[in-house]
Amino acid sequence: MERNDFIKSLGLGIALVCTGSCLSGCGSKGSDPQPNNPAGGGPPTGTTASVDLNSQLLSVGAATTVNGILFIRTAAGNSASSFAATQAVCPHQGGALNWIQASNYIQCGLHASRYTSSGAILAQPNDGGTTSALKVYTPTVSGNTLSVTV
Repeated sequence: MERNDFIKSLGLGIALVCTGSCLSGCGSKGSDPQPNNPAGGGPPTGTTASVDLNSQLLSVGAATTVNGILFIRTAAGNSASSFAATQAVCPHQGGALNWIQASNYIQCGLHASRYTSSGAILAQPNDGGTTSALKVYTPTVSGNTLSVTV
């Protein structure tokens, strides 16, 4: 084989490999089992998270994230009804969720989706995508420990 023929065949081979790799990586959106839910929808079943109420969530509006669960103090007192607990990751594209106390909502740090403390959608993502409601968990209080088990 002459040098020119070798270079042409090498170039064609590389082009075919690159094209094949590109096409195999580009599936249709319909083949993705959860196209708008890369975050998986919250922590796995069996996850437990606890907060010490003597050192965390001391004031109304305080929030913290433990083991993929966002805890929010919504009222005074240490009864379970004084707290909300949701998934801590946005179902749209996996951004961290933060409690915005001044506005009384949960907001995604990636695309500004907004939710109520009960998980309902207030605003869709600003990237043109769609999101779903947050998973909400039932908190329990035992002594000074607030807990959630998924």
